This record gives sequence, structure tokens and C-alpha cells, in this order.
Amino acid sequence: MTGQQDSPQRSSFFGDNALKLGVFCLNVSGGMMLSGASKPTLDWDENVSVAKAADDAGWEFLLPIGRWRGHGGKYNANAEQYECFTWAAAMAALTQRIQVFATCHVPIYHPMLAAKLSATIDNISGGRFGLNIVSGWNAAEFGMFGIEQLPHDDRYLMSAEWLEIMESLWAKHGELDHQGRFYTVEKGYLEPKTVQQRPVIVAAGQSPAGLDFGITHADYCFVGSDNWDLLEQTMQRCKTHAAGLNRELNALTFCTVVVKDTEAEAKRYFEWYVDELGDLETAQRLANNIISGGAQALPPELVAKRARAYVAGWGALPLVGTAEQVAEQLARLSGLGIGGAALGWLDYTEGIDRFNAEVMPLLHQAGLRTDTRSLS
Repeated sequence: MTGQQDSPQRSSFFGDNALKLGVFCLNVSGGMMLSGASKPTLDWDENVSVAKAADDAGWEFLLPIGRWRGHGGKYNANAEQYECFTWAAAMAALTQRIQVFATCHVPIYHPMLAAKLSATIDNISGGRFGLNIVSGWNAAEFGMFGIEQLPHDDRYLMSAEWLEIMESLWAKHGELDHQGRFYTVEKGYLEPKTVQQRPVIVAAGQSPAGLDFGITHADYCFVGSDNWDLLEQTMQRCKTHAAGLNRELNALTFCTVVVKDTEAEAKRYFEWYVDELGDLETAQRLANNIISGGAQALPPELVAKRARAYVAGWGALPLVGTAEQVAEQLARLSGLGIGGAALGWLDYTEGIDRFNAEVMPLLHQAGLRTDTRSLS
């Protein structure tokens, strides 16, 4: 599947760079970390400046995370959030070439509404909108809407029907009638249509049902881990799963980044905000809920190991070291067959400025980037 337009692309997402770069979790307080070192409040001006810095440097995408409440605990990380569709609409109007995603929790947005929001933002952006589909996991958030989550595998069946309705609305003129297992639409109508044939779709989910949905319905699947060995194993498992569906795996991943003058300084900084100021207790609760779906029978050592990764950046792969070391790690990601990385920092402003100044030229030297805007 592809979201590419018939007309020449304005979006950087369809450029020639071998490794796509995105900004992740800019729309929530605390960003990717469960740490007392994170900024506790949102700053719209910072959101705009970081987005423009990415756009000006030729980055491919902006990806917000879907959150409706904080996580409680010592710091109540992510306690402030910008809603993803309205955030994406504003970002689309303020940028020129970067792909702007919205993260959408399927049970909260009826497909008629989600299709209309998507088409509107795609028109605002001139065909630069993308959709990150989340089938659901956070019972506390859905409870705010009076929504009871479906059994795990049924969530992905619901998402498939949801997307089918939206694709019909985007593509076909006239009215749409749909009677399915999860949705009924009577005389559904959508104008104007999307600028793209179909907005770019990404999805996460590494269970068999999640992979079935992502590989079959999305343009890119998020494949992530906090360590290299497991990431390599997960990539191989996902490639094998895709081959069983007669598909190729288009993979993105997500990373936290620390760039300092020396490796020792970078590691010390990472350990400071993770081990000294991290909210491990809250992370253990979240890790247990995410891994087990709320069951309480997981081995404590597994929960503890995963919890540290959630403190450090929602289980992301940490890229920590000098600019040269971070560039080498990004090259290693590309070597695994990963097409792009969504990145986050403890300090987004300092982080993207330093990345553009120090890491980006090295990615050019390695042949992973060809867009020269970041070097001007």
C-alpha cells in the first residue's frame, strides 16, 4: 500500500533519503521520558520552533503520541497533552514539506469523524498528512470516554473495518452505506476528498494480530526495542511474518537520543535522568499493563527490566554517545532494514539543534541522507 500522490510530492516523506527522520512525542509534557528531569509543562512556542527546525533541515515526519491523561506517580508524566488531530492541523499550516501525522485511538474516533479530520488536514497541508493508528491498550484513558476495550485480537479486526470505511470515504464520491460487525454508516458523505490517493498509514503492534493488521493495512509498521539483540530478533520475526502474508516489511522504529562531547559524558547524562530522577514505580505499573494486558503474573525481573526502558523513553532504543557514535548507531538501524526512526530528547530544542549541527553531516557522509537543506 502507498499513500503517495499522483502529482509531484511536496512531502519530504517521499524523498530519496535512505533513513527517514522524525520527531516523536513533541505534543506531550515530559516527551518520551518518565523522569523528573523532563519539562513538566507544554510550551506551544517550543513545539513550533522544533517542528520548523525539522522542516527546514529536511526531516521527513512529525509524529505525536496519543495521550488523554497523565500517568500518575511521582511526576505524572504526560499530564499535559495537545490532541493529535488539532495539533497536526496547526503544524500542517506552519510547515512546508514535512509529513505531519496524527495518532488516532480507533475506539475514540468514529470513522466518519476520523475521515473528515484527515481529509481536512490533508488539504491544509497540500497532501502531507499521515495517520498513526492505535487499536488500544490504555483502559484508564478509554474509561474516560465510557469505552470498554474489546478482547485483544478483536481490536485489530475493528481497526481493519474502521480503515476500510475511511478508505471508501476518501476515494469514492457519492454516499456510503456500510453495515459491519463494529460500525454502521447510513448515507455517509465526505467532501472534499484527501489530496493524496490515501494518507500514509503507520501502525504499531508486534503480537500476531497486531502484525497481521500492520503488515496488511499500513504502509509502515513500528518495530521497537530498547536493546540491539532484541531489536534484531524482532525485525527477523516481523520479516518472517510479512513473508507469510506475501508482503514486504516496511519498518520504522523509535529512539531516544543523547549527544555529548564524550561517550562518558553522554552515558552519565542518560543515567542521571533515567536512574537518578526516573519514576521507576510508575514505569513498572505501565510496563506490566502493556506487556501483560493488566495481568499480574509476570516475573518481577522482567517487569523491572522493561520498566527502566519505559523511564528512558517508552521502551525506545537509546542512542547515547558522541555525534559519531550516534551516527554509527543510526547506520546500524538502517542495516537492519529499518527505513526510519522517530526521535525524542530530554530537551527537544537543544536536542534537534545539536543533532542537525553534529549528527546530520555524518549521516550525509555515510550515504544515509542526500537532502542538503540540513547542511546549509
